Amino acid sequence: MAKVHIYRTYRFIDKDPIIDAVRTVVQTEHLKNSAVHQISGVAAATLDNWFNGSTRKPQNSTVCAVTTSLGYARSDEILPDGSLAIGYKRKRKYDYGEEMVKQADFLLKQGIAPKKKKAKKKNGSAKKAV
Repeated sequence: MAKVHIYRTYRFIDKDPIIDAVRTVVQTEHLKNSAVHQISGVAAATLDNWFNGSTRKPQNSTVCAVTTSLGYARSDEILPDGSLAIGYKRKRKYDYGEEMVKQADFLLKQGIAPKKKKAKKKNGSAKKAV
């Protein structure tokens, strides 16, 4: 049987509230998941699973990759009842087109960028019609 740990000051039923905070950032910037992928390197499917799918608790490193690449830093508040209200504030204004180029260059330097497919070579064994 799985053990469920409940915190007094950070509670959620369905999904971690950080997902809503990240969704707000993406919507504020009027970006699609594919554009966020090109800027941050986080897969568009991951974002779709956060916002519309089954992901309940995204990894902090992935959330930070998305938000910092968009120029936002976490800015939480503790409410009078002691609970936490997660939020983000813009710390830098980026030109997202330029950031997409920087991300592509980073992937090339790391050697993990998608490579172009080579044309298939014919082995010459195909028979000619007579």
